[in-house]
Amino acid sequence: MLILRTILVFILAGICEIGGGYLVWLSVKEGKSVWRSIFDPNQT
Repeated sequence: MLILRTILVFILAGICEIGGGYLVWLSVKEGKSVWRSIFDPNQT
């Protein structure tokens, strides 16, 4: 059971890593500040 939980946590961490990189890429692509994208999620 410990191995299964470890594998699931590893997969979840990978998904979060990819998602975070994608969000940074979106902000750079749109020419906006990365910090603004992090601290102001309601920006348009």
